[in-house]
Amino acid sequence: MKKLLFKYILEFIVIVVGISLSFYAEKQNALQYKNELKNQSLNRILKNLEVDNQDYIFNITAHKDAIYGANWIIKNKDLLDQKSKDSIGYNLSRALMINTVFIDNQEEYRGLQNSGLIELIENEELVRILQNKYTFHTFIKYIEELISDNQKEHLMTFLYENTISKSDKANDLGYFLDRLYTGPKKIPQHLIERMVVKKHNHLFYVNYVKRRVRNDSVLISLIHKEIEVQ
Repeated sequence: MKKLLFKYILEFIVIVVGISLSFYAEKQNALQYKNELKNQSLNRILKNLEVDNQDYIFNITAHKDAIYGANWIIKNKDLLDQKSKDSIGYNLSRALMINTVFIDNQEEYRGLQNSGLIELIENEELVRILQNKYTFHTFIKYIEELISDNQKEHLMTFLYENTISKSDKANDLGYFLDRLYTGPKKIPQHLIERMVVKKHNHLFYVNYVKRRVRNDSVLISLIHKEIEVQ
């Protein structure tokens, strides 16, 4: 009886251990699979970051161009009769026409967030910077809308009523700025003031996006470390 009891106990222990190991293996496989999905999402986010960085560089260059044009007009607003109509038209176009439309891809981040896979990221700083990044993108778009709103009506009306398009030639960034100035010797002060506001919005945009470039550089490094840990 003792031998039989020992045999049953031993068999029971083997079965329990076997089931436990099976559940553990299943759990580990499921966890490994989720980690692989998380890393796939992070790799796609890395690709999106490359695209974002290209957009940042283009946008910074464009907004700097608008700032330069606005500064030229503001500086020479009382000397327009001494400047060539081509230069006035070109710089006025730079100051008033240039803006950007930032388009980002948040699908991978939202998928990571909604699936709960973001909870598998070990580095809390990485999670924080990821969350801040897409909040930042919303604010970038808001500044662009602010600049666009400031362009409407008064500024663009003045541009179209007081310049003539000379050609279909675009600059290096793709903007059509080749215009001849045909307006008054003195630009109305209220338009100069609107131009000053627009210039400051461009400047704020440039400085803000430069900070995002630095943050994205940190983000890229943290993502690589997170993936390498697995």
